Amino acid sequence: MTRPIDPWASTDHDPTSHAQNVPEGEIFTTAQTLEFARQDIHAAVDAHDDPHRRRQYTHSALSYANTVLMATDATADQRKHAG
Repeated sequence: MTRPIDPWASTDHDPTSHAQNVPEGEIFTTAQTLEFARQDIHAAVDAHDDPHRRRQYTHSALSYANTVLMATDATADQRKHAG
């Protein structure tokens, strides 16, 4: 189980934020966190015309991937995908 720091949790209320509307203290599974990273990579690619937004999604994906790499319950396959 992982407890990622949501890089999008701010007052901008990004509609693609994964942790928005999640109860305080909610714990994501490692698989969910890896999926959040994957979704953010796709969002970064989709933001090809906005370098700032692309960078934000890239940093968010990196944060989620690092969370998976540090998770004690991550499988070898999950760590491979996160890397």
